[in-house]
Amino acid sequence: MNNSLIFERHFSEKLNISLEIPQTWQKIANHHLDEHTEGYFYPAQSAHNPQIFIKKIVIPETEQHEQNFIELSDELLQLPLQKLQPEQFEIISQTQTKIDNYSARLDIFVFQPPDVELPITQYQVCWQCHHLVYGLVAMVESTAELEYLPIFATVAGSINCHPDVSSK
Repeated sequence: MNNSLIFERHFSEKLNISLEIPQTWQKIANHHLDEHTEGYFYPAQSAHNPQIFIKKIVIPETEQHEQNFIELSDELLQLPLQKLQPEQFEIISQTQTKIDNYSARLDIFVFQPPDVELPITQYQVCWQCHHLVYGLVAMVESTAELEYLPIFATVAGSINCHPDVSSK
């Protein structure tokens, strides 16, 4: 990883969080994303730029429980499997962790989409902050994972939740 990488703190009113993103990364324009998602990418010289997406989901009161973030983790894990054969998908690790002192689950896996030449490594972490559940999904070509997984971990570890900021 580039040791001279400088991170800047961003506050997202849309997501009610703050996080640190490398200065060299660019925000994905809002018109490409839904109202509860933000994204960032590094303009690398590769076919598929490294990307980070963060989505906020407001859980209705009748559906709230302490394991909503686990349900989201499982759903996100199933998405690539819908289009892949089992041999095109491998879980590297699944660990319980914390994001801003909230329970979270981190999944790292590799998959080979049929329309992409190189395998993709996905780093995803889901956590729950009261009635809000978040998913951070970061992707990079597997050949560059050693450089980018520490960046993804730094971004995830920098997240602070601001649940008191009004949310829709």
